[in-house]
Amino acid sequence: MANPSSEDAAMLRLLECWMPLAQELNQTEKWGDDSAALERLIRLAAPVLTAVDHVQSARAILMVYHAIARKEPL
Repeated sequence: MANPSSEDAAMLRLLECWMPLAQELNQTEKWGDDSAALERLIRLAAPVLTAVDHVQSARAILMVYHAIARKEPL
C-alpha cells in the first residue's frame, strides 16, 4: 500500500478530529446528513477549521458552512 501524502495525512487527521462534532451537530440540529455529507462539510470548512482552537468556534464554523452548503439563511 502506498504511503499517503502529507496533505492526505493532514486531511485524515482533520476528519478524525472533527467528525465526532459534525456527527453530534447532525443529530442535535436534525440535519439528516449521512457520513459522506459530513465528510464533505468538514472538507469544505477545512481551511478555517485548521486554525480553530476552541470547540465552540468549530461548532459555529460547521453550522455556518452547513447553512452555506444548503443555501439556508444564516
